[in-house]
Amino acid sequence: MAKKYDLKVKKLSYHDRRYSLSEIQKTLSGAQTANSFNRRFLEPIKSRTYNDYWVLNWDEGIVCADAHSPFLHRKIFDRLLQIANHYKIKNLLHAGDFWNQDQFSYFWIDKKDMPTWDKEISFSKDLAKSLTDNFDDVRFILGSHDTRFWKLLNSMGKGEEYETVWKLLENPKIKTSDYRYCEINEHWRVNHPKNTVKVGGLPAIRMNAKFNKSIIFGHGHWQGYVYAPDGKHILMAPGCLVDPEKIAYRSLWDTSHDQWVPGFALILERNKFLLFNENSPYGIYLGRK
Repeated sequence: MAKKYDLKVKKLSYHDRRYSLSEIQKTLSGAQTANSFNRRFLEPIKSRTYNDYWVLNWDEGIVCADAHSPFLHRKIFDRLLQIANHYKIKNLLHAGDFWNQDQFSYFWIDKKDMPTWDKEISFSKDLAKSLTDNFDDVRFILGSHDTRFWKLLNSMGKGEEYETVWKLLENPKIKTSDYRYCEINEHWRVNHPKNTVKVGGLPAIRMNAKFNKSIIFGHGHWQGYVYAPDGKHILMAPGCLVDPEKIAYRSLWDTSHDQWVPGFALILERNKFLLFNENSPYGIYLGRK
């Protein structure tokens, strides 16, 4: 700036250079910038403020995750609809990875038995419709798989030619978010974290300490819960809606990760909950002996 505006400088040493206040004020006042503290110095930058994530004032709802359509676990999905209809639950939140999109994965995957992208879209549209037929408020947050198609297009410089991936569902009843997290009433922070979180693991504990809320996290495909170290909040994985046996990268080699558990969570009375999986006593929950 000194060179640009030819300010007079008093050089005291190699690192110490001083300019008169009058010279600085004169120069900056000509920039026609605005700020309440130094309105002659800074021009406000018009930018998005990332504070418009969902805070859902729900007393009850179903939280599920990781459908990886079209590889849906049909039995668990049927159970989800049974529980919702029996208890008249009208709110559903899917916490990331509704789509699978392995066709556009950067990672190696065995593609010889993979459904085509057209078939994935067709199945996903039907799945989305079944949700909006059974729930009044259906919401999706983003997961890592949901963005694979658009990441590929953007890497090719073609991303702006297409609508968001949710448009492919052709279902205006579904509400979608740019965020990978949201909150349900004052108790729950629901997310699809960038890192894979285990139930009761250090990342989950850190998230609880960071947000001072109970945490429900997708992405890991696990199910279970523990109390946070404060003894008040819950750290919960709701399970997955995907059929583990239909996923190649899970089945073709062994890992030390916990087993995937198809299931979902039911939130009741704002901060109460039930977890459902293949071994749940549905006869009791559905009123049968």
